[in-house]
Amino acid sequence: MQIRPEQLRNDLIKKQYPVYMVCGDEPLQHREAVDMLRKAAHHYGYEERDVYTADAHFDWNLLLVAANELSLFCSKKVIEIHMPAGRPSDKGAALIEYCENQPADIILLIIAGKVEAASKKSKWYKAVDAVAGIVTVWSIEGHQLNQWLQRRLQAKGLSLQADALQLINDRVEGNLLAADQEIEKLSLLFPAPKSGANGKQLLAVDYDQVAEAVFDSARYNLFDLFDCALSGDLKRASRMLYSLQREGQSIILIMALFAKEVRMLAKMSAVLYADGSQQNIEAAMKGVYIFPKRKLLLAQALRTSRPEHWQQLLKQLLLADKMAKGAESGEPWDMMQLILATVAGKTYL
Repeated sequence: MQIRPEQLRNDLIKKQYPVYMVCGDEPLQHREAVDMLRKAAHHYGYEERDVYTADAHFDWNLLLVAANELSLFCSKKVIEIHMPAGRPSDKGAALIEYCENQPADIILLIIAGKVEAASKKSKWYKAVDAVAGIVTVWSIEGHQLNQWLQRRLQAKGLSLQADALQLINDRVEGNLLAADQEIEKLSLLFPAPKSGANGKQLLAVDYDQVAEAVFDSARYNLFDLFDCALSGDLKRASRMLYSLQREGQSIILIMALFAKEVRMLAKMSAVLYADGSQQNIEAAMKGVYIFPKRKLLLAQALRTSRPEHWQQLLKQLLLADKMAKGAESGEPWDMMQLILATVAGKTYL
């Protein structure tokens, strides 16, 4: 049974499953779901807890042993299995046996990383799904993030105007841990009024108040900047560059990183168009280690550009470098914005 994170509290009041699994790669929702399940288990009398970490060398027979052990101190217990890989190392034989022969007075709590689509077709997952409450947590963005923010703010007694809510959304960019910190900060800066006779009152907070209070917590870093521009998202890349500038990041370091990436792409592009026509993309990338997640992005950029494009970028980077070192007039950060546009294949005009 699939349970949405926001529905878990009400679901625990109505029904308790003998097995629960929390999986996914969004840390805040993951942590909160696990904490809620632990508290609920304790509330219902499951006071003892056996904890295991199921790494690649874990003996899954320990699960079956723990399930059959009699406790000297209490009759109910939780068996907590941490499964960071998102799948059992024994192909799930022990989990299948456990789920098919559930012991009384025990809750099995599986705390997993992301469960891949292929694993969801496996026998062990189907066995768990048949008897368990499964809470899957995902990253939240866009309109869904606004709804999530609204719920959290209302729980703190706050109501934000639409533009103020969008400001937080833009700044945290799906980072729920950062968003939660900002909500906590707002709740301290703007204490909610006490509940009146008509129920809980919400304190309205406007855009200017939020803009002054909220710190830019977006997950910006040097290594994301180039790929963001290369993907064509110039608006976000520009915002990232501005954030790095405001944080005092070195423009020389940013240009050095860009120059390294552009030189690599220039060499690949030269191989790709060696005889004037586009050759095999894999041959162009041969001998260069590229993270698998980046291959598609780089391949697309190489297919849609010519060698001259990357040479022009190297000239722009050289000019920006001279500006930063005072050898040329001009503002290097402004030049970097133009370089972002060139990488993204767009223009500010």
